[in-house]
Order: sequence, then C-alpha cells, then structure tokens
Amino acid sequence: MKKSKSLGIICAIAAAVIYGFTPIFGKITYMEGSNTITLTFFRSLFSFPVLLALLKAKGVSIRVTRKEFFTLILLGFLGAFATGLMLYGSYNYISVGLTTCLHNIYPVLVAVGSVLLFHDRISRGKVAALALAVTGLWTILAGDMTLNLVGVGLALGSGVAYAAYMLIMDKCGMNRLNSFLISFYACGVAAVFLFLFGTATGELVYSLTPKGWFFTFLMAMFVSVLANSLIPMAVKNVGPTVTSILGMFEPIVSVIMGLIFLNERLTFKSLAGCVMVIAAVIILTLEKDAQGLPEEDV
Repeated sequence: MKKSKSLGIICAIAAAVIYGFTPIFGKITYMEGSNTITLTFFRSLFSFPVLLALLKAKGVSIRVTRKEFFTLILLGFLGAFATGLMLYGSYNYISVGLTTCLHNIYPVLVAVGSVLLFHDRISRGKVAALALAVTGLWTILAGDMTLNLVGVGLALGSGVAYAAYMLIMDKCGMNRLNSFLISFYACGVAAVFLFLFGTATGELVYSLTPKGWFFTFLMAMFVSVLANSLIPMAVKNVGPTVTSILGMFEPIVSVIMGLIFLNERLTFKSLAGCVMVIAAVIILTLEKDAQGLPEEDV
C-alpha cells in the first residue's frame, strides 16, 4: 500500500512538472505559424501511432467493452479535446501564469464533486493541504490580474472539463485500464473532433516552420504520451483529490520556466506562494489515513 501510494505521488508530480513547462513549447509553435486548433490537433495525431506501438509492445489489446468504449469517448472529449482546446486558447487572451492559476481550480472542483456528487469523505489533512495549495497558487499570481473575460472563461472552462475528466475516470473505474490505452483512445477522439472543428472553422493550418513542427512533436510526446498516461496511474494509486492537489506543482514549474526562458522576475509573493504549495505537497506525502475515517475509494 505504501509503495503504491509513493508511485501515485511520483506520477502525479511528474505529470504536473510536464504540464508546467510545456506551455513554453506551445508559445514557440504559435510564433512558428501554429495556432490553438493546429497545436491541439497535431499533438493528438502525432501521439496516436506512438501510443499504439507502446500498447503492441506491451501486449495490451485495444479492444474494450461497449461501456468502456463510450466512457473512453467521453474522457477523450473532456480531457484531450475540451481541456486542451480551452487551455491553449486562453493563452491568446491572458498570460500563461493567470491561465495556469485559473485552470488549477480543478482540485477544488474535484474535492467538492467527490463530496457532493459521490458522498466521499476526505481527511482534515487533505482539506488543509487543499486550502494551503490554493492560497499559495493565488499568492504566486497575485500581481497578474489583467483580466480578459474570454480568456478567463476559457481558462476556468478548462479547469471544469479537467475536473470532470478526473472524477469520471475514477468513479467509473476507468483507472483500472492500462494508462496508455486511456491516452490512446483520448488522442483518437480528440484528433477526430479537432479535425472536424478545425476544418469547419478554417483554423487548421499545415504551413508550420520546421521548428514549429519539432516543438509540436515534443508537445505530443511529453503531454499526450507521457503526462496524460501518468495521470491515470496517479488516480489509481492515490485517488483524484490527491492527484489534483499534487497537480499544483504545475504553476511552480511555470514560474521557474518563466525565470529561465522568459526572464521573468521572481517576487517575494511568488516565492511565498511556492513555499505554500510545496508545504501542501509535503502534508499529502506524509499524511497517514485517519483511523476510523473513511476516505476516497482508491
């Protein structure tokens, strides 16, 4: 049990780190001729054959039951399509930092949804960690409040979609499937939806520079193949609430990447916020299940 919990924590943090630094890749592709629809589409398309090869190498069949198939379509729509489209789209209206902050409302939504919709109970330690992480997150980005309603709406929408993705994956038992299989179907579903949407709107372009194609491929490998496959493993071992709270490592990585690549200044508020988020992660890592208190079914 202890080993599986450690594995879940590692997977959740690793996914958050990847999600934290890959927006820089996305920004680069925009400068090289891409856009939101194009980036999200090719990210899914490039990942599809790679995931299929990984499944074949592992001897995992892509056949699923009818119920699993339709649930996977829903997960693909919410995760790879809706979340990615709204998240990357918000970068066109508000800063990456504010987008990350608003998107990371999803741990709160996961925790609230688990309690209100599924009558789960979570320990006081997890509640404290959640509050500390959210406070830290807003402290990091307190000075970045130039609001654009479209951008804010897209960023919040991505958080809602991702929270629904995590809850459905856990409560429908989909996290028992191979994580690469989940990502495989998610990429396939997203590619179909994005192709139809991009073709209908005329926003799907193919004239990227070689540099643009290279960073699009990196986005596909890091996000769709690696990070998106780590999340089901994390949910399986530590549950959706802990996974979503640990996902708040993402803004910390974004701050660090901004310092390194964008020459952004690290303020005292940002540093204090990072400390709060790290403290929340430590609480979750060290927490032992409260005796006699039923928690999330993991």
